[in-house]
Amino acid sequence: MSKRIFKDDAMQARFEKQGFLVVPFIDEEEIKYLNHFFDSLHPDLPKEGFVSGSYSQDFSYKKKASDEIVKVFSKHYERLFIDYQPFGAAFLFKMPSQNSELAIHQDWTIVDEEKFVALNCWVPLTDVNETNGALQIVPGTHYDALKTLRAPTLPFFFTGNDDVVIESSIPICVKAGEAVILNQSVIHYSKANRSNQIRKAITAGVKSKGTTMQFNYKDNSKNTDEVEVFEMPEDFLISFKNFATDIFQRPTMGESKGFKTYNPAKFTREELQKEIERMKAAAAFTSPKPIAPKNIFKRIAEVFQ
Repeated sequence: MSKRIFKDDAMQARFEKQGFLVVPFIDEEEIKYLNHFFDSLHPDLPKEGFVSGSYSQDFSYKKKASDEIVKVFSKHYERLFIDYQPFGAAFLFKMPSQNSELAIHQDWTIVDEEKFVALNCWVPLTDVNETNGALQIVPGTHYDALKTLRAPTLPFFFTGNDDVVIESSIPICVKAGEAVILNQSVIHYSKANRSNQIRKAITAGVKSKGTTMQFNYKDNSKNTDEVEVFEMPEDFLISFKNFATDIFQRPTMGESKGFKTYNPAKFTREELQKEIERMKAAAAFTSPKPIAPKNIFKRIAEVFQ
């Protein structure tokens, strides 16, 4: 099975080059529906901070949110993707507060990225900008540019020099309902919500069809380069009972498939700056302008025929 996941050639090419792309996604009625659905699930909101639905200890809440979002997104997945499989979704929201920043990071390795792809469809339910916490991305920092293994117990290749990477990140200001579709390995971040309104968004996962979910765990109490690889249930991302602590422990779900050696790339501060600039230059990023598949334009043309 190849890594191809987009039906449209232009989308696939941009995704492979940049590690992400922006596309028109859900319509106004769906935005309205998902906003109401969010409100029904969150009658009592915190006063501050950043919250991901996956952090909740309430599995029934996580399952209900995931199932309904995937249901709404399904026809859009079908329009965009080929040989794909959804693997869940969650609400992300930033309350208006100075402590609602999302740290610079890469998402976990959850498939064999040598053979398959996993991506994140990030969809805001309101227009986003630099004031209310738009997603910021470092173009070109995906797995094809620098092969990484990512897990809660492993450092990022930029750990200790987060500021270098943040300074290189580019805000992707998009309208409500547009999707920022990013390879799970691409570096991303978002600033605090400094507006006076909640910033609601959705994260939803799609992977190559037929590939199993995985989770990597390194026992840092041992002086070894070995990482244990687990084959995980399809819903494992919403199955942690206490997310904040369980993700750092050896999994109690899934099946161990043994160990592999991993030596993360290490850079000095100066080397990291050069490496980030190299990857950004290779991505040839010019604009976050949404790209639509050709069949959308064909349908529009047919209306006027």
